[in-house]
Amino acid sequence: MKPRQLLMIRFLVGMSIIVLMSAMWGCADKPSRTSSQDPSATKIQTPGPTAQTAARVETLETKAIALMQSGELEAALHAYNQALALNPETPQKNRIMNGIDQVLAEMPSDLIQTFIETPDLAVPEPLLQYWLGVILAQETKYAKAVDVLTRFMDLWPDHSRVPEAQAWVAWIRQDRFKKDTIGCLLPLSGKYAIYGQKALKGIHLAIQDLAEAHNRKFNIVIKDTQGDPDIAAACVDELDQANVAGIIGPLLAADEAGARAQELKIPLIALTQKQDFALSGEYLFSNFITPGMQVQTLAAYVFRTLGLEKVAILYPDEPYGRRYMKLFSQAAAEYGAEVVGMQTYDGKSNDFTEPVRKLIKRLSQPSDSSGSVILEFEALFIPDSASRINMILPQLAFHDARGMVLLGTNLWHHPSLLDQTKRYNQNTIITDGYFEHSQKPATVRFTQRFSNLYGESPGLLEAIFYDTTRILISTAMDPLVNSRQDLKDALLEERIFEGATGKTLFNSNGTARKELFLITIKNDRFVELDR
Repeated sequence: MKPRQLLMIRFLVGMSIIVLMSAMWGCADKPSRTSSQDPSATKIQTPGPTAQTAARVETLETKAIALMQSGELEAALHAYNQALALNPETPQKNRIMNGIDQVLAEMPSDLIQTFIETPDLAVPEPLLQYWLGVILAQETKYAKAVDVLTRFMDLWPDHSRVPEAQAWVAWIRQDRFKKDTIGCLLPLSGKYAIYGQKALKGIHLAIQDLAEAHNRKFNIVIKDTQGDPDIAAACVDELDQANVAGIIGPLLAADEAGARAQELKIPLIALTQKQDFALSGEYLFSNFITPGMQVQTLAAYVFRTLGLEKVAILYPDEPYGRRYMKLFSQAAAEYGAEVVGMQTYDGKSNDFTEPVRKLIKRLSQPSDSSGSVILEFEALFIPDSASRINMILPQLAFHDARGMVLLGTNLWHHPSLLDQTKRYNQNTIITDGYFEHSQKPATVRFTQRFSNLYGESPGLLEAIFYDTTRILISTAMDPLVNSRQDLKDALLEERIFEGATGKTLFNSNGTARKELFLITIKNDRFVELDR
């Protein structure tokens, strides 16, 4: 039985009791006169305190009923509150509590909220909070209703109305679940608008492909976060009112939006590198390429597939470089490899002569008469941008450091690496979350579809938003998914999604595990490596 039906039954039963009690009072036999021969029988009895209280309660109760029937609900509730404050006996108290139920069932939420703030309340606060939540739900203020009812259940878990509150919350969440509608949080204005526009192209293409695959229309409600955390959080409330099944984004400022989505119990997949984001709540997920993913992908290939055992690290002395240095050192240790040396350099400098000279001098020895050196490491990891790599690689060659495997992050995946370091970029291995020249069927299809639709080549942002949209909607379309909770649970089942960015699955804490692309350089072109 739905909460609305339960509420109607409660109302009708309550009104019947009021009518019945009124009839009983009107039809009751009058007290019989005592015999005039007994002088004591004619003595007037003065009512005691209990009788006086009962009479006063009855007067207030009658007044409250009249006020309610005339539509003066606030005044009726105050009359009932006065009656209850007199601490009446159980029969009267039960009638008053029933009358309070009838009044609250008809009052708008703003009046209930105002009444809650009245000093010296006799009406129990749990009852007021319960009815506030119910009325908010009837007024379609669903987010606030869930908040109030959830708080009611948390504070008073043993209250008799908890089962009804649970039914209301379940009804709100299931009845409002639209499989074909998702929300999206993007910075479409402000300094980050260019990234939001790129993401939007991937989303629109995914919606088109899904519509064709399912032969139905899908809706996306897009909100501009302007890159502002507070605006993003407010947009989550708006998407909740739009009854979305789940939310994609935000691209920036994910923490505030994530916290609100968790409160409202809306599945949200943020495009963030913060690996602890999904740990903040069971309804939160993250899907983006992370430093940890990149390092693990490189380490698995270099140490397990190639069998290399000794590496060196040359890195900028800044947060990005230090983070990758630590991650790569840990990964090497996990595979039983040795980091034989590390060298830092100024991340703001354009002169890398001295740090390269120090590294090579410390980790090499002269060989034969040819003048070349024997390196003590088989691979060199340099976590930095392509613009700096273009200056570092020639310095390595100048100091006769040749033949080792060069390892880089996705920042190396830039055309300038092909143009400016043609003689020095051999034996390069880098990783990325998307490779437009991949021969993987899902990637090929996406790249072709995107190019045909927009007349340009896609990048990582377009591809990963395309995949995330498909993941969220495809999961929502599962016949067994009929609520946001079902959607959340289905996403956590470690299903493997194969898309433009490769294979993706969410582990038990909501963090994505992705199969990244490995890329090398051959004939001045980026080429995908076979594993």
